[in-house]
Amino acid sequence: MKRLTNLAILFLIIMLIGGCGKKTATQEEEVMIPVETTKTQVADLAHILNTTGEIVAGAEVTVAPKVSGRVVALYVKVGDNVSRGQVLFELDATESRNAKILAEAGVGMARAGLNKAKQAVTDAELNYERTKALYESQVASKAQFDQAESALSGARIGVQLAEEQLVQAEATLQNAQENYNNFTVTSPLSGQVASVNMENGELAGPQMNALTIVQLDTVKVKVNLSENAIVSIKPGAEVPVTINSLNKTFKGTVASIGPKADPATRAFPVEIQLNNEQGEIKAGMVADLRLETGLSKGTVAVPADALLERNGQYWVFVVEDGKAKEITVKKGIVADQLVEIKDGLKAGQDVIVRGNHLVTDGQKVNVANSREGLSNENS
Repeated sequence: MKRLTNLAILFLIIMLIGGCGKKTATQEEEVMIPVETTKTQVADLAHILNTTGEIVAGAEVTVAPKVSGRVVALYVKVGDNVSRGQVLFELDATESRNAKILAEAGVGMARAGLNKAKQAVTDAELNYERTKALYESQVASKAQFDQAESALSGARIGVQLAEEQLVQAEATLQNAQENYNNFTVTSPLSGQVASVNMENGELAGPQMNALTIVQLDTVKVKVNLSENAIVSIKPGAEVPVTINSLNKTFKGTVASIGPKADPATRAFPVEIQLNNEQGEIKAGMVADLRLETGLSKGTVAVPADALLERNGQYWVFVVEDGKAKEITVKKGIVADQLVEIKDGLKAGQDVIVRGNHLVTDGQKVNVANSREGLSNENS
């Protein structure tokens, strides 16, 4: 039994020694990974800031009556289009109407008083002329002449007083008319009714936000930008504005840039104006913005697919002598699908854009397809 065991061990050793002299087909052939490459090029890349903002109305006003009263007629509802000067609602104006009627009567009385005073002047002038003639003919006494002269002077003062009374009465009527008009509330601008916060029969007053009117022919995007971004934004610059809920991109124009940063956020308020003649953009929608904040000219760029990253370190694989070569690079800005390479590459190198996740440094590769070059609207 022991002899059989020793023979088995010897046979096994012979087999192992014989096997060591043979190579497998895998050892004889090295696997070549198929890859796709493109050449690095020099391009001008725009610095793009992607941010979001809120759509607000081009103009918005809160309507409140100047006087207090009970609502007796409400002529509009939310969503209605209104014109400037159109009547929105009316308040009970009974007392104000009566005050206006009294003021109108006061003006009538003042006019009558003025006419009477003017007639008194005419009469006094006639009496003065007659008395003067008689006095000069020594028919009338000096006292009679003085009395006629005094009467004329008093009549003229009476006209001045009546004129002042008429001015006072007309001012009272004007105030009464304006107060009466305040009970009928009109729209201060053309637009749409955004909110109605009252009902017929309800008391309304100056402290109440009765209605809100918005103007949506043009709308604005409000966004806050850092000081680094604000230096590159100029009034009048065009900005593409995408509203995802509408699945549309609109052409916006920078309308205003705040001269002062918010103390809490250190951001500057910016408004971008959009044409909204079709009325499809609503206040409160969210807008995505692409703001161009600068330009890197003549920079080496590669497609984003070529860049690999781990723990904040970036590298690419280039093809040299049929092998993949790992190169550590310094990444810059990303513009569309292109990445700026600040250090590590030069123009004209073949960089792997597909299959780079499968290769290692020094590994032979099979370039299955080579792109002609980079494409970028800023290049």
